[in-house]
Amino acid sequence: MKFCLCLASCLLAVSPAFAQPAPQPKTPSKGNAAAAAVGDDFDREVDALFVQGGLTADQAAARAMKVSPEVIKSAAEVDAAIAQRQTAQLALVPQISGNASYTRLSPVDPLAFGGFNIAFPQNSTVFSGTIGVPLSEYVWRFPKLISAAKLGEAASRTNQRTSEVNASHEARVAYFEWLRARLQVLIAQRQLAQVQTTLKQVSALAEVQRLSKADLMRVEAEEATAEQTLNQLNNLFQLREEQLRILIGARQDEQLAISEDVRGDIAPPAQQSVDDLLKHAEKNRLEFKAINQGIDAKLEQREAERASLVPRLSAFAQADYANPNQRIFPQEDKFAFTWQAGVQLSWTLNDTLVTRKTLDRLAAEANQLRADRDNLVRGTRVQVMSAQQDVDLAQLSLNTSQKALESAMESYRVRKELLNAERATAVELVDAETTLTRARIASLNARVDLRVALANLAHALGDDVHAPK
Repeated sequence: MKFCLCLASCLLAVSPAFAQPAPQPKTPSKGNAAAAAVGDDFDREVDALFVQGGLTADQAAARAMKVSPEVIKSAAEVDAAIAQRQTAQLALVPQISGNASYTRLSPVDPLAFGGFNIAFPQNSTVFSGTIGVPLSEYVWRFPKLISAAKLGEAASRTNQRTSEVNASHEARVAYFEWLRARLQVLIAQRQLAQVQTTLKQVSALAEVQRLSKADLMRVEAEEATAEQTLNQLNNLFQLREEQLRILIGARQDEQLAISEDVRGDIAPPAQQSVDDLLKHAEKNRLEFKAINQGIDAKLEQREAERASLVPRLSAFAQADYANPNQRIFPQEDKFAFTWQAGVQLSWTLNDTLVTRKTLDRLAAEANQLRADRDNLVRGTRVQVMSAQQDVDLAQLSLNTSQKALESAMESYRVRKELLNAERATAVELVDAETTLTRARIASLNARVDLRVALANLAHALGDDVHAPK
């Protein structure tokens, strides 16, 4: 906030007494002592935010995998793919059927033939069993269908793992934004305390007419602004925490504590060209693997459907145990066993016409997946390049903020020594503390930004695929 700089200038301009340090007691007043101690406890307050045994970004990512609706949905899709693969494998089982029937027939007069009377029974009982073996399907169609189903199952499992990775990445980023919001609340509380401390000092000066009413009102406005900012950041923190709770499935009565201290240094990855990064992403990202598996599955389905373009060769056998048996002449009112077996070559024009359109459809679906892969390549290239730039900018911002922090710390140290030597006022020390607080804000923000940028880069490259579940 700019009011401290303006206030210091105003104090120097209002009265000649402020042009030079006024005589003060050798022992600093309570107000000066409080102002001198403002910056000493910042690190202790930040330390108190990080609780041993609290939540880390890795823990949030692992919890999000287990409760994400997208992960649950993809798990159901895997179950459906498994059932489809098992259905395709069941086609290898020969077609076996059985039939049992009883029929009451209307009376028919016996037939006299060559001195014999041939009777026609009125009761017909049949037990029949049939087995069919599609020989040509075993050679051509079924292996391709099973292979396509297995590829579909593999693609579903890949999509499930992709959902887990996406859920963990979203939770990881949400964790860092939650942590950032909590730090911002802490800093806003300190800023408000600084404004209130300065306001007390300005009020005392205004009472003895050492400061104008306008300057007092300006500081009062700054206090109101600081209070509003604190309220806004509190609301933002509550929103960030609720978002994190939803992502990790935390209960409302679960107390979330921060365990990951972002003040530690982390080394960014080595610089690589965009082309090398894109090759790395194409090799590791699960989206590419799932699309390739989908294309292979469509091609296998297409090869399987080609079997319908040629005649089908099948073997069959049938056994009958009937009373009377239709194959025995003359018919007798008793059970008799007969059987038959053979091979059959069949071809249907309609099946051929439909199959050609099916082949066209599968070819078009494969082309759609190829187009999706091309779009994914384009999008990944931009995503990787943007993530790499964010890492570079975050690293540069961290270096810049560290220099600014060192400068602010030195300025604060000097102002504190000048105050102890009665060569500076409490207002100047508070101004130095404000600058130091801003530098700390920038430093902490840069560290959070770097972690978010590294998480985005790892996700764009597919390096977070190997994160523990």
